[in-house]
Amino acid sequence: MLTGAEVPAFTNTDTPALTGGHPCSEVIIINKTAGSLTLFDMEYPDALNGLLIDTGESITLRGLTNVAQVSAVAASAGTIYIRAQYFSSNPAR
Repeated sequence: MLTGAEVPAFTNTDTPALTGGHPCSEVIIINKTAGSLTLFDMEYPDALNGLLIDTGESITLRGLTNVAQVSAVAASAGTIYIRAQYFSSNPAR
């Protein structure tokens, strides 16, 4: 699960990247790991239901009530940046 708190760099490649929870309506995720990042809806944690994000890519997930509704697993070590916020003030991409 993701968290809205500051998190140290992620180094484990076979467990969820971040843990915790924070109320929000959307989450921006930026993959700065050396490989791909797979995002999961907590109701569908199966690998077949993951959303694959390449290195250097970003995504905004909207319609959440808590950042803990999303989990992430990285293919290799690196940093995953997240921003949890209420209501978007960022322009649509």
